[in-house]
Amino acid sequence: MKKILIVLLTAIFMLTSAAAFAKEKPEPEEIIGDLVLLRPLGFVSFVVGTAVFIVALPVALTTKSTKQTADVLVKKPFDYTFTRPLGETESGL
Repeated sequence: MKKILIVLLTAIFMLTSAAAFAKEKPEPEEIIGDLVLLRPLGFVSFVVGTAVFIVALPVALTTKSTKQTADVLVKKPFDYTFTRPLGETESGL
């Protein structure tokens, strides 16, 4: 189990560090890594963030920070998962 986790974390690190070179057109490996690893992780982040937002909503309403809380917990993971181009990893979570 530890070996699988180490391999996955290494793959994620390698795929996301490639964005530092700012290519115009993503490589096929980047598109595959985005589709197989980063999009599912982004979706999980979106679902968990939405659940946490619902739990935190009463506090956010009383402190008048609903917009900021929704942006961080819901909007950014949603945009990362569903609106950015496939293979573009510059705009990370």
